[in-house]
Amino acid sequence: MHIESMSKSSTQIKKPDFATNTTVLNEAEWRRDDENTPVYAVVTAVAEVEDSAVGDLPPLYDAIDPEALNKLFTSRCEPTVDLVEFEYAGYSIAVRGSGDVAVHPA
Repeated sequence: MHIESMSKSSTQIKKPDFATNTTVLNEAEWRRDDENTPVYAVVTAVAEVEDSAVGDLPPLYDAIDPEALNKLFTSRCEPTVDLVEFEYAGYSIAVRGSGDVAVHPA
């Protein structure tokens, strides 16, 4: 998992930068104070790539804590985290504080 903070003084976890991968298989958007959360955007975007139902995907909590992912981006007026990257269901996922989710090949 890679977390990029908007604050330069914060510690960052360094992992491969999935966001530099130019191949985007699918994109989705999430909105603050909406039921379309970052978690919802991730699983629906991956389900579309897989051409399957959300319920047929592996549990997201096997890759990342879904509650923590939502809180990182939606618990404040302006998120302090700009980017979270992780692998899920065989894909590289990039979730941005701007409200974008991108699904890349792993």
